[in-house]
Amino acid sequence: MAEFDCEVCIVGTGAGGGMLAHALVTAGIDVISLEQGPALPDDQFTRVTPPDGGDTLGIGPDTVWPSDPHDSLFVHPLFADGRTGSTARRPGEFQHFQILALNGLQNLWNGVSVRFSPRDLAGWPISYDALEPHYDAVETLITVCGTREGIPELPDGRYVPPKPLRPADRIIVDAVKSLGEPHSHAIPNRKAINTREGTPHSCISTGICTSGCPVGAVYKFSTRLLPAIARRSNYRLITNAKVLRLETDGEGKRVTGVEYLDTANGERRRIRARYVVLAAGAIETPRILFNSADERRPQGLANHEDQLGRRLQDNPKVVLSTSLYKLWGKHRDYDIGYGDLLILMSRGRLRDGSEFPFIGHAIHGIPATPHYLQWMRHLGPGLKDRLSRLMFHSYLTLGLFCAGEPLAGNRVRPGMSRDVWGVPQVEIDFEVPARAHQQMDAMMAWGRKVLRRASATLCHTTRDNSGTGIHYAGTTAMADSARDGVVDGDLKAHGLENLYVCDGGVVPVLPDKHLTLTIMALAHRLGGHLAGRLRRDAG
Repeated sequence: MAEFDCEVCIVGTGAGGGMLAHALVTAGIDVISLEQGPALPDDQFTRVTPPDGGDTLGIGPDTVWPSDPHDSLFVHPLFADGRTGSTARRPGEFQHFQILALNGLQNLWNGVSVRFSPRDLAGWPISYDALEPHYDAVETLITVCGTREGIPELPDGRYVPPKPLRPADRIIVDAVKSLGEPHSHAIPNRKAINTREGTPHSCISTGICTSGCPVGAVYKFSTRLLPAIARRSNYRLITNAKVLRLETDGEGKRVTGVEYLDTANGERRRIRARYVVLAAGAIETPRILFNSADERRPQGLANHEDQLGRRLQDNPKVVLSTSLYKLWGKHRDYDIGYGDLLILMSRGRLRDGSEFPFIGHAIHGIPATPHYLQWMRHLGPGLKDRLSRLMFHSYLTLGLFCAGEPLAGNRVRPGMSRDVWGVPQVEIDFEVPARAHQQMDAMMAWGRKVLRRASATLCHTTRDNSGTGIHYAGTTAMADSARDGVVDGDLKAHGLENLYVCDGGVVPVLPDKHLTLTIMALAHRLGGHLAGRLRRDAG
């Protein structure tokens, strides 16, 4: 191509970027993907610490004491630090988790894949009917396990059979049923995991997915969709390509190039593309747009109405862990599966009488850090050993999430610091609204009620709305006009003819549900839209 290096340049290879690349390349479009990190070694997750902690007992350089077992998900060497990430990490502020590698956060993804309901999409520029065929296609591509339940708030999809429920799961199912609440449900989880035995990348039941799957059973781009397009002549993946800024034409209506830094050798390079899609995440994408400011747009690209970076959201959550007395002394004679085999759904009530939905998971596994050790410190060795053995297979955790709240003051904005490559970082202003505190109170009360009926003993609880949900949304929101958001219903940036955004930032209001499947469905839909535009351009 004389004028352009590619037809579409996609920045990012996570949920949106990977799905979009596959959709476009298989449609015959010439695509370049830019990933700011490297491809991880093939044996990256076969070298993880064994579940019992091995010789180190799970103690690493980032371990703090006394340890909070609920924090274990957020201590991993793959997470970017304040020197390398989009935001300078400061204690006590909003926590931004980012993985600078091929697949992005999906390297440690839990695989939960649930659809948003028509009610969740109310007020969006697109409807559930417009997104439904793309949910269908994505579920087939990534292999989602689950069961069809006919719950309007959680639309059914296309599933392979899940792992069988375990004794702990059946106890929780019975406990939820005993509440007699028609709006409360405990059903098999819906996860992007290949549970079909004897097939490539089938699940081997490690009991947890968030440490990285050693066999690739949990979907990620590099193991499932990239192999189908990697050798095609119309696709090129460039790793260690850190995007610095986007360039525009003289009128400021089109993006003409993507400038990036080759972090392997320090060279600056440029990609010229007919269309550019930012799929770098709800915080990294605004950083790129802020850093693309020029004389014409001093506030940043796609920000002429001061909407860029606003309404940052994550799901408020509560976590409750306990030992179920009904399982004391029991030995494991069942498939441990992938840890969280249940979805829980219910509704909470606020002080003003209004109700809100929430969703969550019941997680059962072999704990690397038993929650009860801190209460056993005064017991003698013999009694401590006996109790620990009795309780070893009885641990269960509930994690419950509710919707975010789109407040304009919760925002990503240009910062004063720079990362290790000298690229300006962003800062985050975030306050937890009073409503979120009430919601967390109500979710905690419901969780305790369920666990009491399930024979809970002592409960270890935490609550948080500072970014540890890792479901970042809202910062490049979909809206019909630039006064209310950054992109339109087709994910095209307002005021720019060829710039699109496809990551969690486009979700205008984050419901209680995990957003990853919806990001992938939006990416699949965008693939068809861009292919159509390119055909019209050629005609």
